[in-house]
Amino acid sequence: MQNPILFLSIIRIGFFQKLFYTQSVNKNPIPYLIAVDGGGTGCRVVIARPEGGILASAEAGPANIATAFGTALQTIIQTASEAWQKAGLEAATIPQAVAVLGLAGANLGDVAQRLKRSLPFTHSYVTDDRETTLRGALAGADGCLAAVGTGSFFCSQSAGVIQSIGGWGFPVGDDGSGARLGQDLLRRVLHCHDGIEHHSDLTRSVLQAFDDNPAALSTFALSASPHDFGCYAPQVIKAADAGDPQGIDLRTATVKAIQSALDAVGFTGQQPLCMCGGLGQAVSGVLDPAYRDSLVRPRGDALAGGLAIAQDISNQSQPI
Repeated sequence: MQNPILFLSIIRIGFFQKLFYTQSVNKNPIPYLIAVDGGGTGCRVVIARPEGGILASAEAGPANIATAFGTALQTIIQTASEAWQKAGLEAATIPQAVAVLGLAGANLGDVAQRLKRSLPFTHSYVTDDRETTLRGALAGADGCLAAVGTGSFFCSQSAGVIQSIGGWGFPVGDDGSGARLGQDLLRRVLHCHDGIEHHSDLTRSVLQAFDDNPAALSTFALSASPHDFGCYAPQVIKAADAGDPQGIDLRTATVKAIQSALDAVGFTGQQPLCMCGGLGQAVSGVLDPAYRDSLVRPRGDALAGGLAIAQDISNQSQPI
């Protein structure tokens, strides 16, 4: 295995070689494609050849550039470095690749441009994960998409026209998401403690994890990240499946939020519907019949969508 410090040093040298590679992109074929999928739960990277065939992949922790830019940048570069080494490729060749990064939060502020300037790839396209996820799930076909993981967004595609809602980040968005569900659970626990609601096994167990100290729970929530809140979502789903009344109530509210968002993006019950993300898949079986009956398996994931976009760019042989 190559020396990782040397590897990263060569990557940074490659960043300053952008001008050369941009000028030569039309003369030399692009040898590699990179797709990156990053968000509140984790970062995934895959490397492929333009003619087809996955060379390597790697995964790491959260990479949300809107909420933790520096950490996300480091995670993306390190995960890409790991995948590059797994593929057995020379470090000096990484600037030659076309990289497509579908990242949660990339649609907010100037973070996409800031990230692009900091990346080691000569040809990089930074977009939010709505574009890559939709491309992967529907592969250009008509339909609707609910991407519900730590965060959430909702899309529809009809005759080439794409509509999307959500993706505004946890403080003011992410309706129906794992982060929102986890936060709602902690709020419900405090309501039960205060006597506004009645405790269930779920809410009692959560409060017990904080030593039955509501102040400790509240202190945790003050600095909790979307990922931290999202870690509670599986507990809600498991409790709801077991018949816990608070779990069922919280899950029902999440499902209603998802269905309302799908209605807003144009779902009519006549289109195929893809449910992506860990929470989206977990609640797909309890959707109302009109939604459940329209469910189809996604044709691919966000990485497949990213590679498809990278392939389009490679075919054009133009700098981004």
